[in-house]
Amino acid sequence: MKIVAIDYEKCIDCLKCIQVCPSRLYLETKNKNNKITAQFADPYGICIRCGHCIAICPTEAIKYSNADQPFDIGKEKKLDKIVPYENLLKVIRMRRSMRVYKKEAIPRDKIEAILEAMRYAPSASNRQNWRYTVVTNKKEIDNLSKASSSFFRIARKLLPLRFLAVPFLSASARKMVLNPSSKLQLDNNLKRLEEGEDVIFFDAPCVIIIYARKYTKNLAANDAGVALTHGMLAAQALGLGTCWIGFAQRKLNGSRGLKKHYKIPKGFDVLGVITVGKPAMEYQRGPPRRKLRVQWIE
Repeated sequence: MKIVAIDYEKCIDCLKCIQVCPSRLYLETKNKNNKITAQFADPYGICIRCGHCIAICPTEAIKYSNADQPFDIGKEKKLDKIVPYENLLKVIRMRRSMRVYKKEAIPRDKIEAILEAMRYAPSASNRQNWRYTVVTNKKEIDNLSKASSSFFRIARKLLPLRFLAVPFLSASARKMVLNPSSKLQLDNNLKRLEEGEDVIFFDAPCVIIIYARKYTKNLAANDAGVALTHGMLAAQALGLGTCWIGFAQRKLNGSRGLKKHYKIPKGFDVLGVITVGKPAMEYQRGPPRRKLRVQWIE
């Protein structure tokens, strides 16, 4: 999208574009009638294309190019009028990480609807830097699942040597390897693998991989998290379940060959992998969560 100019035949001089532009590209000026109006200028191309000016203008006076039509909010201009907080909280609490799926293919239009919801996620400086690989081929999903599950076999072989490795591990990794339940969990996962169970993707018919170039410390990962949250909530609204798969994310980032196979360009980091499928069960309630640990500075 590119902001082109202000249509002064439509402009009513409300100056709201000046107030919302994060790059301060709208300035106050006087027109030929000596009236204060707004003027847009971006000689150095620093517009981040956030579209705040398009969204705020009451008369659609902002001219732009190379973009689809904006979404007209309509009469209900406040989110709390469209989705009251109580209903939104119900949606959030009803979302579960789904690990039991029906063996049903997901229609492409539903997958595209999920991606469309991700498209409108906010991002740092409106970079919209993410890219996606959507995998619906069962053989390819099984291939990535098998590669990702190798972690359990390697970890089990190394477990007897854990005391030698402890001084070189991070605090979190040290805690994990010294936990007596680690052996039990690894043995359980290996047993399920031997029985032919998909312990990575749970036989989900669709896997979505999000990746991006690194920028400004960890903001790329933050942006990906927001986008995938949009997608997971959209999937829920479509009657589908999702689960974020950390094992696959870690495996992809550790293997250039796998990245290339799943069409992830060189120089890009995998920032999330989720499953999408038709839930094989229906949860009856949202479980409790621990109380927030909050410090107030007033």
